[in-house]
Amino acid sequence: MFDNSFNTINVIAFSVFGFFIITQLICHFLFFRKLAFYKPIPLKEHSWLPVSVIVCARNEKENLEKLIPEILNQNYPNFELIIADDGSWDGTSDWLDELKKNTQNLKVVHLSEEMKRDRKGKKFALTLAIKAASSELILLTDADCTPASNLWIKHMVEPYHKNSQVEIVIGHSPFIRKKGLLSIMNIMENSFTATSYLSSALNNKSYMGVGRNLSYKKSLFFKIKGFASHHHIAGGDDDLFVQEASNKSNTDVSIHPDSFVFTHSKSTFLSWFQQKKRHNFIGKYYKSQYKWKLGFFSFSHAMLWISFLVSLFLPNAWIVSSALMLIYFLIKFPLIYMAFNKLKVKNFAFLMPVFDFMFLVYNLIFGIAIIFYKQKKW
Repeated sequence: MFDNSFNTINVIAFSVFGFFIITQLICHFLFFRKLAFYKPIPLKEHSWLPVSVIVCARNEKENLEKLIPEILNQNYPNFELIIADDGSWDGTSDWLDELKKNTQNLKVVHLSEEMKRDRKGKKFALTLAIKAASSELILLTDADCTPASNLWIKHMVEPYHKNSQVEIVIGHSPFIRKKGLLSIMNIMENSFTATSYLSSALNNKSYMGVGRNLSYKKSLFFKIKGFASHHHIAGGDDDLFVQEASNKSNTDVSIHPDSFVFTHSKSTFLSWFQQKKRHNFIGKYYKSQYKWKLGFFSFSHAMLWISFLVSLFLPNAWIVSSALMLIYFLIKFPLIYMAFNKLKVKNFAFLMPVFDFMFLVYNLIFGIAIIFYKQKKW
């Protein structure tokens, strides 16, 4: 009787564990395969469409001093750069006005603190910059970013030339590698997130993009009334906008390495934690279909690890449990490796088992943290 009861428990535990292994593998294949097998679009010469590159900045003079020359030196025949100075007080305003005098394709939109009153985030500044844009194509990045090459604009515009139905182009923004565990965590998390949303876009089910490297048409922005549906939220100028504006035929991606825009990750765990709370808070406003999809993925992932940890404490079960977990990683590794290779971080795929467990802790911590989160203006 004693042995039979334990045998029954073992069977149940392994059945649950095996079910969630299969569930996770199916999710990985459905969610990540598009990027893994994607071939970047080669550039072709066109009569290139005019573009308005927009950067919103608040007290970013030091970063703008580096970024503006990088953008002005882009190998693109017809573009303007618009800097939305969002109430800066670090000398940015005067410096931009002086720079504009000798820079033909530079525009500056100034916002005062009075204009920003009761307005959260950068959505108002971004809206004014888009209104000031003379081009139909809008290309966004942030002040602390750096394009990977002088062909960045061309690669982000190429999908518009390839398909006249395209109104949104989603790019990738990797983190610059630094020393330390936090940098590795940032790169891993950013790469998994990019793998998910880029694959979804390739599968005609776009649910987000990142404002560090995102393009859309000005007419589309005003067609859906800009950020009106979520103007009360500080964030969401990229992912919530993409969810609202995207459909099955109007969205494409640009994943050529020359289209990347690099940025710096947070340098301390506290600043990283605060940033992730803000990002996870926005998830509460996602469309139901995407909340269910992402929620189910996280739930099944958590159940996989919980059932695995439980099985380790059953009699004579740890060998079988470990073997099943090893099989799980061996099956999904090629998919993650190919996807990460597209993002030029293929060596980080070997850290997948460690991060896979950390992802369980990550979801638990931030799931609790957003309950007590209060959003700030910027």
